[in-house]
Amino acid sequence: MKNRLKGITLIESLVYIGLFAIIIIMILNFMLSAQESTLRNIRKSNLHHSSTLVVQHFEESFNSALRVNDMNSVFEDDNGRLELISEVGAKQYSLINSRLYYDGVAITPPSISVTRFYLEPVYQGKEDILGVILKVDLISNKDNSLSERINMLFTIR
Repeated sequence: MKNRLKGITLIESLVYIGLFAIIIIMILNFMLSAQESTLRNIRKSNLHHSSTLVVQHFEESFNSALRVNDMNSVFEDDNGRLELISEVGAKQYSLINSRLYYDGVAITPPSISVTRFYLEPVYQGKEDILGVILKVDLISNKDNSLSERINMLFTIR
C-alpha cells in the first residue's frame, strides 16, 4: 500500500528549525563582529583626528607667535603650560582635567583624555627660547587600548 500523505514529519521539522537556528546564530555573530570592528575603527579615527588637530593648532600658534613667555609657562612637567606672545596678545595652552585647553577653550573632545602635556624648551643662546619640543599622550576614554603619542618640535618663525 502506498502512503499518499504529503507533509513534513516531526523529525524533519526539528531538523529544519535546528538548521535555521544555526544559520541565524552565525549571521548574528558576524553582524556583532562587524559592528564591534566598526566602532573600534571610529574610535581610532577620532583619536587620530584629535592628534592631527592638536598638531595643526600648535603649528598655527607658533607661526603667529613672536616669542614664548617662559615666566608663565611650565616646562619639563607632564602637566605643562605654555604661553605664547603674539601681536594680538598672550595665548595659553594648559592641561585641565585630562583635556587640552587653548585660552580656556577645549581643543580635545571629552571622549579623549590627555595623559601627558610635556614641554621642553629649545634655547637660542642662553635665555632666548627658539622653540618647544611638545610631547602629548592621548588615550580614548571608551577603549583604553587605543592611544596616540605626539612628539614634535615647534619653532618661532
